Amino acid sequence: MNIRKRKASDAFDPNYKYVYSIVSTGTDWYFTLHSTEGIYSTSRTGYRIPLTEDVLKDSTKLRKNVKRVLEVIVGLLMDRTSAGKEPATKKHHVKEKIKPIINA
Repeated sequence: MNIRKRKASDAFDPNYKYVYSIVSTGTDWYFTLHSTEGIYSTSRTGYRIPLTEDVLKDSTKLRKNVKRVLEVIVGLLMDRTSAGKEPATKKHHVKEKIKPIINA
């Protein structure tokens, strides 16, 4: 095992960036996080909004699924506005976001 200390420039990379992406087919929704270290899924399962005649007749299930998707989108937007400008803060913030996903 190679154990060596990291340089400050490696640990606090000033070029560290991350961005979220939303991929949708109209009924299926997937949310991913792209960082300088890799691409991660922000959820274990995709979100689904079925558009069948039954759902359109009774819109409570449709509204519930749309609300779930919008909650994720709002959460991603809030995350980007609250993320710090410092590279170390951003990197720590991303690590906290993906930790539950990787450990699952």
